[in-house]
Amino acid sequence: MFLVATAVWLTLASTASADARSVHLSVISQPLAQVVETLSSITGIPVTAVGTLSGTVENWSVSGSGVEAFMALGEAANLFVAFDGSRMVLSPKGETNTVVLEQQARNWSVARNAIRALFPIYPEAAIQHDPMSDVLIVRGPPIFVSAVEKVVNLSTEKKIQIYKGGVREIVTVHRTSATN
Repeated sequence: MFLVATAVWLTLASTASADARSVHLSVISQPLAQVVETLSSITGIPVTAVGTLSGTVENWSVSGSGVEAFMALGEAANLFVAFDGSRMVLSPKGETNTVVLEQQARNWSVARNAIRALFPIYPEAAIQHDPMSDVLIVRGPPIFVSAVEKVVNLSTEKKIQIYKGGVREIVTVHRTSATN
């Protein structure tokens, strides 16, 4: 199989953020792992691939920001895709774990805000709150599930230290009245 990209343009937006780069990519036939490597290279967004990214991407096109391009690839290739603000986490959906976490009197809105501080973008189905039993159902690759489990266990705190790309960030968790 060859890498055949009919059009690849990289336009830098006014900000220096890798996500602000506009990506236009058309793939005729290419192994999935190479498409991920290509997207990572042209967007400047590092990727943590969990599991084996196998298969072939055929007749696929994308146009948008770097994160949008990875999200579109995830839809097309049945991948779990999450973004922590500096790095993409990718995994085949078939290689994900499911964990049920008891809230133990923790506030769901506080936990949700803490999770969103750690992963601003993740699949909607990855984290579900069951208000009847007050549990969180977390689905994703082990690295994602472990991070969510740790942040949920810390969500009773008002300030949480998060390390993104090796840089410490202190996040103040705000309580909201939203239920989901």
